[in-house]
Order: sequence, then C-alpha cells, then structure tokens
Amino acid sequence: MPLYDYGCQGCGHQFEVQQKLADDPLKNCPACGKALLEKIISAAAFVLKGGGWYKDGYGNPGKPRTENQRTDRLQKAIDDDKKKTTSPTTESTASSGLSAPSTGGGGDGDGKGTAAA
Repeated sequence: MPLYDYGCQGCGHQFEVQQKLADDPLKNCPACGKALLEKIISAAAFVLKGGGWYKDGYGNPGKPRTENQRTDRLQKAIDDDKKKTTSPTTESTASSGLSAPSTGGGGDGDGKGTAAA
C-alpha cells in the first residue's frame, strides 16, 4: 500500500498515512480536528533492493579504463561479432580440411559413412 503525506492548513501538522488507492483522502487533522487536511506531493518513498541498480554500479564507474583496455575490449567485441556472422558449416569444414558428409544413402547407419561389405 502506498504512503501518503498529509499536511494541515490550520495548525501545520504533517504526517504520513498508509492507504489503499481506492480509499478516500483524509479530511480531518488528528492534531487540531479541523477539516483542513491536504495531500502533500512528495518524492517517491521506495528503495531498490538487490544488486544491479543504477546506484550500485552504473553510476560509479570506478577506475577509468586505459587506452589498451578499451582497444582490447573493442577488438574482442569485433571478433565475437565476426564469429556470429560466419556460418557454422563453412567455419567447421574450413578449419578441419574435411568436406561435409553426403546425406545420400549408403553406410550402415552408424554415422561413420562406411558401407558394410
């Protein structure tokens, strides 16, 4: 349930109340009893718990990276991207020097591609 801040226009008393969204706003001040309460708009009162939020790591970068670290990271990203864009069959056949096995008949079903004589 959300917390709402209220302030009395008569006596200046301020307080927080936990209310449902569907509840009607309060009207009477608990301090003076007058019907001069108004909701006060305030900053959100929630806390992001756990790791990974802006205040934990993204806002404070720590030590700045050196030029070599930036270059290495960029080169690694480029290499990874090249690996993703090349097709796996072209890469595997080129690196092993073997051609891909044919899918035509023959063989004894053991996957080795040799026919039983």
